[in-house]
Amino acid sequence: MTELGPLLAADNILDLAWSPDGALLAITPSTGETLIVDEGGRIHERRPEHLLGNGRPAWFQGQLVTCGFDGKVRFSLSREVTPGRGLIDRVRTSPDGKLLAAGQGKDLHVFDKSLRPGSPLPPMPSTVMDFVWNPANSSELAIVGAGGARMWRLGGGEPYARFDWGGASLGVDWSSCGRWLVTADQTPSVHIYDFSRDYPLHIQGYETKVLAMDFSADGKKLATGGGPVVTIWPCVGESGPEGVTPIQLDGHDSDVIAAAFSPVTDQLATGDETGALLIFTFEAKQVRRKRVRRSAGVVALAWHPSKPLLAVGHSDGAVAILTLEASTCTPAETR
Repeated sequence: MTELGPLLAADNILDLAWSPDGALLAITPSTGETLIVDEGGRIHERRPEHLLGNGRPAWFQGQLVTCGFDGKVRFSLSREVTPGRGLIDRVRTSPDGKLLAAGQGKDLHVFDKSLRPGSPLPPMPSTVMDFVWNPANSSELAIVGAGGARMWRLGGGEPYARFDWGGASLGVDWSSCGRWLVTADQTPSVHIYDFSRDYPLHIQGYETKVLAMDFSADGKKLATGGGPVVTIWPCVGESGPEGVTPIQLDGHDSDVIAAAFSPVTDQLATGDETGALLIFTFEAKQVRRKRVRRSAGVVALAWHPSKPLLAVGHSDGAVAILTLEASTCTPAETR
């Protein structure tokens, strides 16, 4: 393993985002300037902070778009829009790169390359807590909040699919094949929705709320972290994780708060608030693990889109870029 950095941002790292071509990495702290660096750690640009705090940015039309608690979406140093009232805590680019979405209050705003703001969907019944594009269809999104999840097609007057439950869902992710949707709930649980059967599976028993989750690049594995144990759910076959005993990976001493699969090696990186970084490599009959002790809590992870590079963000504002080799891992403890 080799390491570049660390770089130092002004505050706790909120988000790390590689550009689609992997040439640049956006480092966004909770407050303070967003840094744009190359894979060697050299700073290319500094973006001004948003008043009251930053949101999670996205790469769109070849540039970084930032957002924040000031309710603004900033496309460049000279161009920004205020689409409505209320904070904006994230923006997301559609899989085909043609549209950008921002959740604000009960509205989901969508921008095209002309940067015209608008909302092709009606207001939601409750605050948009999170949303995600369907990786297999750039005209579809899932929106979560109080009551569960609703799946929409752009321009539609009603959701084309939904699952409701008595609590709230706070986070959401969608598998690359478009079949599986997972929500992280207000309670220590997740819902996994199977579109092929129109069936939601409610999985409880986590020690804490699920703060970290990610699908593997092929959509066949789902990693969730609710407490110090990382749970791997199989998303294959006719019924996926239903009735299956998942793989549970030990090694963390505190709650897992970041998880990310590599699109290149299929390795899984997980981090916790004490500064433990674990790298899991999945082989035919076992899982191998490498443990790396960091100087501060690991709060954000981002794999390079085409190289075995991992950006690691810490609670003290430090960011490191690691080069990792699968052969350095040892057998992991599972249960």
